[in-house]
Amino acid sequence: MGLVLPPIEAYHVQHLPIVKAYADTLGIVEGINRVVPTEMAIDPGTIVLGMLLDTLSGRSPLYRLAECFAHPATALLLGKAIAPSVCEDDPVGRVLEQLDDTGTMKFFTACAVRADQVLGVAKR
Repeated sequence: MGLVLPPIEAYHVQHLPIVKAYADTLGIVEGINRVVPTEMAIDPGTIVLGMLLDTLSGRSPLYRLAECFAHPATALLLGKAIAPSVCEDDPVGRVLEQLDDTGTMKFFTACAVRADQVLGVAKR
């Protein structure tokens, strides 16, 4: 009796796992969710991480974000499976409006403070 191994799935993800690791280290998703609370089906931090990864991959403009979330490796990169329909115009637009209402500088400051705490950024 021979050993039968399951098929191996492989995806071309380039540098995105490294970006995801830095985002996890800096707590970007949690930071956004803390600053921009919402009752949506998907948290705003995951949407922003998806937009960040999509932008850094050079794949598509913002109006094609749902296509990016349809990629099989998205669950690995975002930490959870996301239905592409969740990332269509309306939910993403609501997240962007909430970020704007909260103030992008508040979010940026939270990220910068966290980066300093975690990475010990030289301030001189």
